[in-house]
Amino acid sequence: AGEQVIVMLNRRGYSPVMYCMSCEEVPKCPDCQVGLTYHKLRERLVCHYCGFTHPYPMPCAKCGGTMFVPMGDGTERLEEYFQRSLGHDVSILRMDRDSARRQERLDEILRRFAAGEAQVLVGTQMLSKGHHFPGVTLVVVANADMGLNLPDYRAAERTFQLLVQVSGRAGRGERPGQVLIQTRNPAHPFWDFVLNADYAGFYEREIAQRQRFRYPPFTRLALLRLSCPAGAEHLQQCLSVFAKALREAARPLGVDVLGPAPAPLAQLKGRKRFNCLLKCQDWKPIRGLFAALARGGALPEAFRLDLDLDPVNML
Repeated sequence: AGEQVIVMLNRRGYSPVMYCMSCEEVPKCPDCQVGLTYHKLRERLVCHYCGFTHPYPMPCAKCGGTMFVPMGDGTERLEEYFQRSLGHDVSILRMDRDSARRQERLDEILRRFAAGEAQVLVGTQMLSKGHHFPGVTLVVVANADMGLNLPDYRAAERTFQLLVQVSGRAGRGERPGQVLIQTRNPAHPFWDFVLNADYAGFYEREIAQRQRFRYPPFTRLALLRLSCPAGAEHLQQCLSVFAKALREAARPLGVDVLGPAPAPLAQLKGRKRFNCLLKCQDWKPIRGLFAALARGGALPEAFRLDLDLDPVNML
């Protein structure tokens, strides 16, 4: 119809996991122990947390095999799929941190799409806010469940905000817009709020959940992050000693403690990571607890202890 489309997939690269067909292993970052993301155009496997890279193709580190299958999709793979499916008559642009590393390149992508030089713009959440393209009549969100299932009490709030924002990129001109959202759980009540842009309904459900499980704004929440070198000796013994000291110090201060437990990203940059959630009605006891732990010497020198008040990142 000569109109434009925005397709959002909030995952960059070609594929988040490369799967060895011979031994069923996945190449991982040696420092972070997370799967390396395949970037096809760069011909490299990349860790998105520490920046480690490895050339690809390569032999499997475990079995020496060379037969890998990309599992899952990133924006680079999505761009390739649309180019193959729609043909070379349809111009496609991609906007993510890989394609727009420099401000000049980002400006060029936005200028070309605004001028109608491309009909399809594929990208991450970078394209969800503040863009005005009157020619866009369709917005597609692929794998919208990803953000909703993160281990973070704000996950639903952030996903709702992102989806409503990106939906607002469609139909900004004279022609009406349409939005298609892909989910593997369409019966989830969350989607009714998104479809209707029902801010009030979403707030009522979310605030009830937070009150029930004692999350902000009904309590003060802090994240106590504990880390140590990956090869640290007597790790479990040190954790047990620390957990006992933590609870003994927290009890008279009225601070509730959850953990320590392995962080969702259990190892980053060569360090094992553990999280403790601290809940209290005031910040002062939490700060006092952290000061007591720092003075108490409950951990060996190789361990690091950090306090994040009202954490933005729970991973």
